[in-house]
Amino acid sequence: MARTEKKKTLYWVAKGFISFFMLFSAYYSFSNPEALRLLGFPDYFRIELVIAKTIGAILLLVPQVPSRIKEWIYAGFGIAMISAFIAHICSNDPVSQIVFVAADFVLVAVCVQYVYKQEHAEKHNNLIHTK
Repeated sequence: MARTEKKKTLYWVAKGFISFFMLFSAYYSFSNPEALRLLGFPDYFRIELVIAKTIGAILLLVPQVPSRIKEWIYAGFGIAMISAFIAHICSNDPVSQIVFVAADFVLVAVCVQYVYKQEHAEKHNNLIHTK
């Protein structure tokens, strides 16, 4: 039972990290419009990104949200992070900033992979126990 509790705790820590990271990213984008402008993004896209990240981060924490919706949220976060990585490269940002963005992406991707794996294992276990 201790192993199950440890996995559940790690699951919620990983999921919480993803949501916190995206909420922080949304807050930064909202409060620093010039930073996104320097990356070549129009202001309307900044607002759209803030809204999408905020809604996605909140929905990930709601257990009743179907896994298919969560998969699309993860995909959207991945696309946003890859776009940010490309924008930083194309804007001739310092290598340190590009490495930071890449490390953020890897960290979030690892957490998403773990959360996804745990959600599908739990779904599979529920199917077995209901039969």
